[in-house]
Amino acid sequence: MSNGRKEEYVVKEFDRASKHYDESRFVKSYQLRTQILVINRMQIKKGMHILDLGCGTGWGTIDIASKLGGTGKVVGLDLSEKMIEQAKQKLAKFTHNNVVFEVGSGNSLDCANCFDYVLSTNAFHHFDKKELIFSRVCKSLKPNGIFIIQDICDDYLSMKIVDLAGKIGERAHVGSTTSEGLRKLFYSTGFEEVEIERMRLNWFWRIMIGKGIRRSEER
Repeated sequence: MSNGRKEEYVVKEFDRASKHYDESRFVKSYQLRTQILVINRMQIKKGMHILDLGCGTGWGTIDIASKLGGTGKVVGLDLSEKMIEQAKQKLAKFTHNNVVFEVGSGNSLDCANCFDYVLSTNAFHHFDKKELIFSRVCKSLKPNGIFIIQDICDDYLSMKIVDLAGKIGERAHVGSTTSEGLRKLFYSTGFEEVEIERMRLNWFWRIMIGKGIRRSEER
């Protein structure tokens, strides 16, 4: 299946869910919790430029912008125009002007040496052509910039079943991976000092947070 077709399914799924997305019990109990875990692991400093890849309705994007205290710039990127519309509505209550929301995907990311951080939460299993996306993210980072990403972890049987069910029943679901698979993906696309943290979110969900640093240009 072509990459464009997969992205079309992602757009349809999240356009449909966008209006009531933030009210979902699953979003509140899982999505927001995992976003907080990732953001808390970032060393955010004033003046940074940060990309939130697959930003959804923009809650995490705006939280990061708030931590920057109005300095720097945060870009929220998502395939779903409807999700981006919801994100932009949140800006009406935000006092800083260091946030930009745009429609787009990692496959179309075309920016060199732009960001200190790229983060992505709960979107990896929707990535088609994962190696291409990781390579584009690497290029978009400044030398020694950091990519931090979170998703379910296929090291566990329960998450393998979730992954399989997604592939069977959800057209937008491409697939998750194991912690070793994620590690290899980082190293093969220009990252170093890769760290993969596995954790139990609750009685059922098992997730991983991966982090890699873009290799310095001198190497």
